[in-house]
Amino acid sequence: MDLNFTHDGRGYTNFSPTAARAAAIPEAVIIAALKRAASAAIALVAAEYRAQLSSASAGKLDEYRIKEAIAADPLGAAPGELEMIDREAAARGIDRDALLLVITDRARAARRVALWIGAFEAEAHATINAIPDTAPGAQTTIEAALARLKSEADKAAGQAAATLGGA
Repeated sequence: MDLNFTHDGRGYTNFSPTAARAAAIPEAVIIAALKRAASAAIALVAAEYRAQLSSASAGKLDEYRIKEAIAADPLGAAPGELEMIDREAAARGIDRDALLLVITDRARAARRVALWIGAFEAEAHATINAIPDTAPGAQTTIEAALARLKSEADKAAGQAAATLGGA
């Protein structure tokens, strides 16, 4: 993991922890830089998952929101809107109620995934920040925690993709 940090008024860019130690940079400075790099990696992972969740065009996202509103209150929908829902349902080989159920289930799943991403990001940052800068083996602990967090995130993202696939 490349580090960027300042020590004694001098900026260091793209230093490995090994190179930083060879340059006699204090361990606390290295660990603080590792934590910043890990936090940046966590933010990037969360941003990638958010992008996957919202990868559709703005128009498609609007369509999802409209469908979700209709599914939440079909009696409040305009007759023309219900006609479009019926047409889509027929094209899928299901009836209106079945399509509205699919829409509701996918909307709930999408909300769960969006909320999970926020919780993951906060918990991951807290995990990294809780590692003391002066703990023996702090670098190894940070790197192991980051790898574990990414692995958990990838597993959850795979499950989310399976849940949200289709429709």
